[in-house]
Amino acid sequence: MIPASLLIIIVPLAAAVPAYILRRWRVIEVIIAALACSFIVGLLARPVDSTLNISVFTISTSAPVNLLGRVLAVRPTDHLPLLLLFAIALVFFLLSLIVAQGWTFVPLGLVILALVSIGLLIRPFVFAALAFEAAAAVAAIMIQAERSGQESTRGAMRYLIVTSLALPAFLGAGYAITLASNITDPALQAGAYNPPAILLGIGLGLLFGALPLFTWTHSVARDAPPLTTAFLATVSIGAVTFFFLSLKQDFTWVRDSADISSICNLFGIAMLLFGGILGWAQRSFGRVLACGISVEIGSTLLLLNHNNPLSVEAIAFSTAARALSLGVLAIGMALIREQAGSDEFSMIGGLGRRQVWGTLAIAVGGLSLAGLPGTIGFVSRWTTARVLGQTDLEILVLTLLAGASVGAGVVRGLAALYGTANVMSARSTSSAIQRRTAVAIVATTALLIVLGITPGITAPVTKAIAENYTYYR
Repeated sequence: MIPASLLIIIVPLAAAVPAYILRRWRVIEVIIAALACSFIVGLLARPVDSTLNISVFTISTSAPVNLLGRVLAVRPTDHLPLLLLFAIALVFFLLSLIVAQGWTFVPLGLVILALVSIGLLIRPFVFAALAFEAAAAVAAIMIQAERSGQESTRGAMRYLIVTSLALPAFLGAGYAITLASNITDPALQAGAYNPPAILLGIGLGLLFGALPLFTWTHSVARDAPPLTTAFLATVSIGAVTFFFLSLKQDFTWVRDSADISSICNLFGIAMLLFGGILGWAQRSFGRVLACGISVEIGSTLLLLNHNNPLSVEAIAFSTAARALSLGVLAIGMALIREQAGSDEFSMIGGLGRRQVWGTLAIAVGGLSLAGLPGTIGFVSRWTTARVLGQTDLEILVLTLLAGASVGAGVVRGLAALYGTANVMSARSTSSAIQRRTAVAIVATTALLIVLGITPGITAPVTKAIAENYTYYR
């Protein structure tokens, strides 16, 4: 019997090898990645305790596997989140067909998928931190892509450093938990879990990159291909989010800790202020994208402070909404950068009339990220508002204003696209490529709007994810 947990790791790693070898043929490498992700999605779409017979092999969804003395298993709480992450990655790999994102995107994206999956499946959680650190090291190469020259490594280094700083916090938390578990006096035991709670809260905040003055969002958005930035902001951050939820499911002292709640609240508000104050004033789409990601991280941390099924539904839905919004926006940015060599507002004047499809993608994806009514981003804002509005009216207002600030930045960029022409030349593309690009952008933008108008389509998945977490009952 083959454990599904083993296949979740092995299949993307195995697919990364031919994807790397065949990286010159983009269509082939994307097909390989899509088949790998589709296989895992199909496997996880089955009930958590089911078995699947393929020829002479039997695959068990819930069977554990031993990896270097540590057990990896698909728990009920990990089942649908992993399916969601692989489905998001599948969408990103398909979107990479429109505009090249560098040779690292597909093969290293598959490796990152395998590593963050280990982070969700393995216990104790200290080893999960090692998996996320390994994923960050691979992501640093992915961010660097094919860039070279002075300061070309700033984004990769910032992402790796911020994530690496979380590892000592997790190691310290693991040691402190061992000490606390040896205390038998109930009166002393509660206080003994305060130090590991503080360290764990700090470590999780660092994994989110929730340090406003030293976050990775701006440097990565500037240096990395746009779709790479979107991939890390959804797949990696999504994995950390569900890892946090699984810790709350496993440990009473995590979900009841006032220290963790305070740290999440502090980091969440700080990221909302950081993205909201800066969003409207940015002068490039890359920086607007970074501010939007900061707002999303802040909103997620605030949602994690609530222990109810509605908050889990909001987290699951916002993860999917963020992926679609950022994916469409990233494609538009990539097309603009390809034509103008930059996404600085001062460099793209008049390009909106020539790059219609890129402009459409930026408009719909960017405004969806900001929460424009009629898009999936608005539904995400609405579900977040339903949770935060129960107890934190001031924070709810701050969240809405931060989203509006990001929207103002997008509108300023769109105005620049239709401003005075200053793009001297633009690379021509064949009519076949233009048709393929147009079809892909129309399809994805239509999906953003359809899911914004009829969000109930995703309700069964988000409700099922919430039902598997029982800590709030």
